[in-house]
Parts: sequence; structure tokens; C-alpha cells
Amino acid sequence: MNKQMLSPLWSLAFRPFFILGSLSSVVSLTIWLVYLNSGEVLNQNQILSPLLWHIHEMFFGFTLMIAVGFLLTAVQTWTGLKSLQGHSLISLSLIWIAIRILLLQNQSIFPRLLDVVIVLQVIWWGIVIIAFSRLIIKAGSRKNYIFLPLLVVLMILQLSFLYYSEAGIDLLIHLARSAILFFSIIVGLISSRVIPLFTRNGLANNLKVSIKTSPKLDNSILMFSILGSLNFLLSGLLAMPFSPAWLLLLVGALHILRLSQWGSLYTLNNPLLWSLHCAYLCLAVGLMLVALSFFTEEFRIADAFHLLTVGAFGGMILAMISRVSLGHTGRPLQVNSWMVLAFLFIFIAVVLRVVLAVLDQPLWAWNSSALLWIAAYSIFLKFYIPVLIRVRR
Repeated sequence: MNKQMLSPLWSLAFRPFFILGSLSSVVSLTIWLVYLNSGEVLNQNQILSPLLWHIHEMFFGFTLMIAVGFLLTAVQTWTGLKSLQGHSLISLSLIWIAIRILLLQNQSIFPRLLDVVIVLQVIWWGIVIIAFSRLIIKAGSRKNYIFLPLLVVLMILQLSFLYYSEAGIDLLIHLARSAILFFSIIVGLISSRVIPLFTRNGLANNLKVSIKTSPKLDNSILMFSILGSLNFLLSGLLAMPFSPAWLLLLVGALHILRLSQWGSLYTLNNPLLWSLHCAYLCLAVGLMLVALSFFTEEFRIADAFHLLTVGAFGGMILAMISRVSLGHTGRPLQVNSWMVLAFLFIFIAVVLRVVLAVLDQPLWAWNSSALLWIAAYSIFLKFYIPVLIRVRR
């Protein structure tokens, strides 16, 4: 396979990973909807039960795939060194696709299926972490070292989720929720860098706007986020002296404080900006609701975590992959009316997912939010696959 055949789709990780990740979310949610409404497609003979499969595919499958695509692209900008491309990206993509397929197979037909999946997942993570760490260490990019332990923790939590797939469902859900909290640290880190920068650039002509950043606030959020996530993880495994709720509540409040310094109200005419700000607000409120779920049954922890996964992660990812896809292919940073609709769909989806669940209408909550997500990411695929597979002429 010559170099010409590998271009441009395999030139940087964001191209194939954004397509594959978005497509997987659409397919996974479609399968999930069929199962919820008919009981078909998914069964108990898979490695993961239907609920655990849904959790795994939408977080460990979709969210982490997109995040890795972003990080393996950004690291080239951060270090000035060549990131993964060509055959390496093809191999990673094929391994990832194979895992998606294997997780839907019947264990009674393939008795060593779990072992194969875990081995493939270890190989995938190994390539990703080695490639990423090699570049930032070689370039001495110290401010990005923080991503290494976070990626390792996410890897361990995913592999533990798979390894203990036959253990009690409470343990596996706790591992997944812990992973979501650790991933929220990555979201917070990246947001603290890109949202004020993008906002300042996008509103450069508006003299009323004052975008502020505070290294002390950034460091406080990072420190308390790590402590809160670690406390949450350990609290489900050991007897801890105090609840993680207080730290998560503090982190959410600090995120609100940071967002208040970024001029959110001035971004309403720029979809690529307000979508980021809305997603960041979901991150802050989601963490606070997770904390409140420890104290009252009015806020169920499952609903609070969906505010993070759908609103914060789903919204942030859609906004970021739209912008990154345009910026890294040399196109103007403008989206059409369909993509504006896609952004709205995601945030309407998270509102319906949480509100309808609180109103004891779970099936309506699941169906409506999933259909809106499918519509939003289908719109992205419709307009961005041509952008991602071609070189602009």
C-alpha cells in the first residue's frame, strides 16, 4: 500500500477516529433503542449484559475513541513532532472495529471471546499511550504530562470493566462512573485551554468582552478534580472517612466560577462557541448533581451522570470535532444551519433525558434523547465525512 493510497484519511488520527467514533455512537444507540423497545438484538450470552454493553460502547467505545483521536492530533501541534499516521492508524482502527464486533458475539459459540477482547484492548491502549507519551517526553512538553496518568487510569478502568464482566453489576457501573469522572478531568483541562482562546479569537471585534483566565483557579480545579474522582472510585471499594460529594460539589462550583470569566453571553451568535460553553456548563452542573445525589433522592445518580455523558461529553465532542475538522483541513470556522440544529439536538436531548427521568417517564427519556443524539451525529457524519476523507483543493 503506497503513500498516495494512505492519504488523506490516514494522515492524522482525527480523520478516521472522528468518523468511526461518531458512526459507532449512531449504530450503538440504534441497537440500544431496538433492544429497549423490543427486547431483541442484544442478549445475555454476550460478554456484557445489554445495559453494560450500552455503558461500555457509549463511553469506552465512543467517547474515548474521539478523545484519543483529538489527543493524537493535538500532540503533533503541541510538540511539533509527527504523530501516528498511515499503517499505525489503520491498525488501531481495525483493532477498535474488531472489538466492537466481538462484543456483540455469543460467548457460547466463542468460549474464549473475553480473552481475545481484552488482549486486543490492551494492544490498542498500548499503541495509543506509547505513541502519545513518546512525543510529549521527547519534546519535553511538561504541561501535557498530566494526560499520561489520566490515560493510564482510564485504560485500567476499562480493562477492569471487561475483566470483571461476570461480577456484580454494581461494581461494573461504579467502575464506569469512576472512569467518567476521571475523563471529566481531561474535559476540564482541554476546556481551560481552548474555550477562552477560541472565545477571545471569535469575539476579537467585540470591545465589551473581557475573557479572563486564572492559573490559580485552573490548578485548584485540577487538584480537587483528581481528589474527588479518586475519592469516588475508592468509596465504592473501601470504607472511606468522608463522602466524595463535597469535593465534587466544590469542583462543580469552581467550574461555574471559571465559566463566568469567559463571556458566555457574548457567544450566542457563534454556534461553534456557544456549543462549547453550553457543554462546559453541563460539566459543571453534572458534577454538582452527582454530588447532590448523595444527599437526596430527588437527584438520581444515573440521571446526574447522563448530564455529564450526554450534555458535557456529547456536546463538547460534537462542538470540538466540528471545529477541529474544519481547522485542521484549512476550512473557514463556520458551520451551516444543519450543524446548528445538531448542536441544539444534543442539548435538548440531555434536558429530556434528565427531566423526563425525574418525572418518572424513563422510556420516553431514553427514546427521545437517543433519537436526538442519533440525529445530531448523523448530521455531523453527513457533512463532515467529505471534509475528513479529502484534501481541500
